[in-house]
Amino acid sequence: MLNLERIQKAQQRMKQQNIDAYLILTHDDYIYFFGEDRYQPRAIIPAEGQPIVVTFSGEEEEVRESLGVEDVRIFGSVGQQIKDVVQVMRGMIGKKEKLTIGVQMWFSTPAFLLNMFQRANPMVNVVDIASVMDELRMVKDASEIALMQRAAEIAVIGMETAVKTLKAGITENKVAAEIEYAMRKSGGHGVATPVFVNSGIRSGWLHGTASDKVIETGDLVVIDLVPRYKGYCANLCRTFVIGDPTVKQFNMFETYKSAQAAGIEALKPGAKMREIDAVAKQVFIENGYGDFYIAGISHSIGLSFEETPAPTIHPGDSGIQISDGMTVTVGHPVLSVPGTGGVRLEDTFHISNGAAQPLTAFPSELVL
Repeated sequence: MLNLERIQKAQQRMKQQNIDAYLILTHDDYIYFFGEDRYQPRAIIPAEGQPIVVTFSGEEEEVRESLGVEDVRIFGSVGQQIKDVVQVMRGMIGKKEKLTIGVQMWFSTPAFLLNMFQRANPMVNVVDIASVMDELRMVKDASEIALMQRAAEIAVIGMETAVKTLKAGITENKVAAEIEYAMRKSGGHGVATPVFVNSGIRSGWLHGTASDKVIETGDLVVIDLVPRYKGYCANLCRTFVIGDPTVKQFNMFETYKSAQAAGIEALKPGAKMREIDAVAKQVFIENGYGDFYIAGISHSIGLSFEETPAPTIHPGDSGIQISDGMTVTVGHPVLSVPGTGGVRLEDTFHISNGAAQPLTAFPSELVL
């Protein structure tokens, strides 16, 4: 259902920043304002007035009923969709020479659609809507935390399945398939990032996937899960060894475990993101892995798997302070050592009552 309070807060910030309207092209902000998702979410929130939803003709009745939006524009093709948006923009321009339209500039923004929009609207100046939305979405309300907690529970079910499935001789892809099936069966609505099952030398990859590689005895295996529930995410990552760990593998695992613990301890209101990094990096240095540390051990999470503050993407975010109500992960980068592989542990937290409250809860043990 339409969240008028969130829309009004966004409109107030748009007016302060001289942004005439927000053109929504992404799932996360569509869910944030309208409380549901669509395959191709399209909406316009003007700085003043009621929101406009642009949707396919077969969805009109349901959209009007479920969202309670009065202005619903109907399209039969992408070209018609763009035409409708153009008409709305021209109707808004009035005496202005140029409109300033905000658009989310993030992972899932469809570049081709944005390009079509800009070419069809020469009277429009497109700007990043982050200055309006980041501060609003950074702090989660109770309803959002409840959805993220459910996503976290689904992530734990996925990890439990991974532990039961992992063995020498099975492929990464088969393990990933069992994990995804278990999370879907438990109520998950897909994943925000592909299920990572990275084994052996591939465990050292910064970003992962699941391949046809056969998992072998002695392999480190990094399992990273980011299931969605009603649009909201939780991140859980663990590393396991198939068989008995080597001294090096055990040392890397214990180092990462200590570094994550130090980061969690520092995760308090008033602390800056760079301070979380600093304490984790110090553990790496003390254990002889300082050269392998990748900055950005913590980032925000919610409707997107990586939200502001996201220091690995925007280094300037390292100066953002932690506050009550934020949801963040600790354990983002992999400890990758050539010739050995990689180790990573990641959990999701809600900052409440002055401390980091865990949303994910799963043992951190190297041996299955």
